[in-house]
Amino acid sequence: MTKLQNRVLTGVFLAMIFGCAGGSLLKRDISFSEKENRILAQMPELNLKDILSGTFEKNYETYLSDQFFWRDGWIGVKTKAERAEGKTEINGVYFAKDGYLIEKHSGSFDTDTAKNNITYLGNFLQSQEQKVGTGHVKAMIVPNAVEILKDKLPAYAVAEEEGAYLNEIRTQIPEELLFDAEPVLDAHKEEPIYYKTDHHWKTLAARYVYEAWAESIDLPIVPLSEYREETLTTDFHGTIDAKVNIDVPGDSIESYQPVTEIPYTLTYNHSEERTSLYDTSYLEGRDKYAVFFGGNQPLIEAKTEAKTDRKLLIIKDSYANCFLSFAMQDFSQIDIVDLRYFNENLGDYMKDKDYTDICVLYNAAGFAEDASVAKLALATDQQ
Repeated sequence: MTKLQNRVLTGVFLAMIFGCAGGSLLKRDISFSEKENRILAQMPELNLKDILSGTFEKNYETYLSDQFFWRDGWIGVKTKAERAEGKTEINGVYFAKDGYLIEKHSGSFDTDTAKNNITYLGNFLQSQEQKVGTGHVKAMIVPNAVEILKDKLPAYAVAEEEGAYLNEIRTQIPEELLFDAEPVLDAHKEEPIYYKTDHHWKTLAARYVYEAWAESIDLPIVPLSEYREETLTTDFHGTIDAKVNIDVPGDSIESYQPVTEIPYTLTYNHSEERTSLYDTSYLEGRDKYAVFFGGNQPLIEAKTEAKTDRKLLIIKDSYANCFLSFAMQDFSQIDIVDLRYFNENLGDYMKDKDYTDICVLYNAAGFAEDASVAKLALATDQQ
């Protein structure tokens, strides 16, 4: 390469760097990334305490990373360059067999939050069992794709943290208070039970687990033969796709519609009423998984015309959204609480409610990372 070519390349590189830096300074900060489906870091408040503790520096680095000009484009360029080098793990994502992008979740399970959440969960379950009854209070901590689809991971991939964490949950919480979804999912791992571009399980996986969970709590259910499968979209690009930002085929999202639907009414956050859990307007945007319930909500209260006295409280993350599409046909009442957004006192909310069943449903990584699980203590302390 000649000196002139070196100078041209250096000039282009510097122009790109300084151009992006200048663009970052001039552009307005973005509060939410639709592509990544998350809130982006904002400029941290400057104060002496945070400067001395190092918190400001850490938060400022996160802010710069989130608000960097043409951020999505740079992620894609970086991914393509590293793939060209033969890398199979980029930005915490494994490029696995059969086109799967599988999130590594490294560092999620060995934190104080992860450890404390097991304690909060165990105490809550035991306190509620005394009120609701043995066999009707269960936690379901669902394995992510990195645990179930290990056979698809690249050679030499290290993915033992989640399995160890799930075993710790099994050790600390009595067996009768847990529903273990892993054997059910493992039996169907050759089927498309996880999205290839997103961290959620597919509706089919939720159905398999729903049937087994219902059997464990002696719940009569509408059989799958009385549902019809519908494909809602074939162009879903999820949160894992956003981490690497390259062109990959979209996922399909399926729903299972009852042939004879039992009517129900949903009340969102004590105000808005709806008569369907599906919000198809989200199929026009990027966050197509929000077709279920319109995304995560602090509180949804469902009243159905099902001929049963079974009433369910489910405390959950977004893994429960497609799972609950089946429960609408089998319970007369379902209260759905997402602690990440629920700002009421959980213990006060549960007072005088005559639930026959309680389920705490999270994906494993989400449960380990979620500091709001501590809110379970509010209900535990008031029993």
